[in-house]
Amino acid sequence: MCVPLCTFETMKFYATALLLVLMLFSCKEEKKATVNPRNATDTLQVNFDENKKGNIALTPAAVKAIEGWESFPELQAHIAALDTVRIQYLRVNGEDWISTASLAQSKVNDSLVNNAMRSRLTVLFTKMNTTIQEASKLEVDTVSYYKEATELYNAFQNLKLQINLKFQKSIEELLEQYEVEADSLSAVRDSTQVRKDSLLRANRVPVN
Repeated sequence: MCVPLCTFETMKFYATALLLVLMLFSCKEEKKATVNPRNATDTLQVNFDENKKGNIALTPAAVKAIEGWESFPELQAHIAALDTVRIQYLRVNGEDWISTASLAQSKVNDSLVNNAMRSRLTVLFTKMNTTIQEASKLEVDTVSYYKEATELYNAFQNLKLQINLKFQKSIEELLEQYEVEADSLSAVRDSTQVRKDSLLRANRVPVN
């Protein structure tokens, strides 16, 4: 009777061991499946493409003209920080960034913008959306993300260029300003000469 008993105990031992091995592999597979693929990209910052435009500064006239433009300062701050924030930050705060772009597009007086500026705003809003979408993917394609972020940055530079163009003085205005300044300068010179002549006469100095 010993042989059958030993055989049963042996089979029970092997069955238990096999079950433990299967459970071990199952746990490893489960742990492997729960690794977040975003961990590999969440800490990355934007690496702009080579076609990134240079920063365009707003002229003093443009800055003064858009003082009442709601959300524009916040939008400008977002773009300035674009290459300093990490992908995780952009994903978490993406809705706020999109909302800012939307408000900058809608909360602006008609007298402040022209059709060219509205077109630039539309492109900017679109690029803001696609950039946030790329940053929010489970597996971020960094090449696509960098491309969209670069195009977003460039879209804002194009907008600022249009703002400068709208509020720059025309050639006619510049000529008029020049003529006014020239007339003013001439009047000052005439006035100075009159005072000089009067002073010379008062001191009995011959005046030519």
